Amino acid sequence: MGLMYVAEKARSILRGLLQTYGIKSMKRSLWNVEFSRGRWDCLESTPGDVVYGCIEKYANKGSILDLGCGSGSTGNELDATAYGDYTGVDISDVAVERARRRAGENGRADKNKYLQADISDYVPTQQFDVILFRDSIYYVPRAKIKRMLDRYSQYLREGGVFIVRMSSVSGERKTILDTIESGFEVVEKGLSVQPNTVVIVFRRRKMLGL
Repeated sequence: MGLMYVAEKARSILRGLLQTYGIKSMKRSLWNVEFSRGRWDCLESTPGDVVYGCIEKYANKGSILDLGCGSGSTGNELDATAYGDYTGVDISDVAVERARRRAGENGRADKNKYLQADISDYVPTQQFDVILFRDSIYYVPRAKIKRMLDRYSQYLREGGVFIVRMSSVSGERKTILDTIESGFEVVEKGLSVQPNTVVIVFRRRKMLGL
């Protein structure tokens, strides 16, 4: 049992490293395999997730960019009247196709669109009221997170915000939280009743004199 646990732990660590630091084609293939085999079926239905109320509040009937959207739970479970348009981006073709299908089944095909791309270098074509990382920012190399967020800041409308949801605030994920809090203006932060889950709302700091 001990050896099996160690082997599984090693596989999990290797998987995480490859999905974070691997070349794009490798990451895409790994995520496709996992979505095809049902690893992420647990996230197919997440009604009432703590992040939804926050997204709806700051979207204010505007535009949402969901980076690392998976198979579409967020875009299909948000209150449809809370936003005007939604763009979901994920590296997995399998996840994106499922999300598109669900949007069609739920009557949201006209306001929800889904694109296959790596969130580390995806370039938006419009501005948004909310840019969301729902448990996806872990898969961006730590050294690149600040630079990535600065780049995406260009695509926030006046008054727009980032929203990051993380299911843990310890270990390496604490360093992500520290990066956000030290480099950006935190608008709102809260731990939820869901154990250890944090939702943080933030935006680029205004320059002095502006």
